[in-house]
Amino acid sequence: MDFTHFTLKQDGRFAGGSNLLHQAVIAAARLAAETGKPVTVMAHVRGGGTRKAVFNPNGTNEHIWDLDKGQPLTPTVGQVYVNRGGGRYLCRALVTDHGMQYFNAAGCSSSTTALFQNVKSGWTFTAKGVIQYVDGTIEWDHSSDGCFKEVERHG
Repeated sequence: MDFTHFTLKQDGRFAGGSNLLHQAVIAAARLAAETGKPVTVMAHVRGGGTRKAVFNPNGTNEHIWDLDKGQPLTPTVGQVYVNRGGGRYLCRALVTDHGMQYFNAAGCSSSTTALFQNVKSGWTFTAKGVIQYVDGTIEWDHSSDGCFKEVERHG
């Protein structure tokens, strides 16, 4: 998708703009966090039309795949990642790749498989098809082998 520019709106009013997706997304997320109100990013499509995503004050987003299809991510073991829903997940291990490709709603493919643990609940699972969006949030196609395990506390 070829976008010409991006417009930020909050409460139906103009809140900023950019010609760069990354700048628009970071500005929207920051403004939402600072004001406690959602911010909409309108992406203007070359040839007409728009697509939009909403960035919420709690760090979650809605429909980011309408703006960014994401990139395959090989997560770093020991690093905590935030998914689009706001959950925080610790990467516990990378799992051997068998070449299977998984796709998200926007068509990004990833063969990355990793073991993650929800840092709050201890839910531990194998995530298949891990991708990362321009705002740093992640998601995966599906998961398997889920179970609760004790969460390691550091410091």
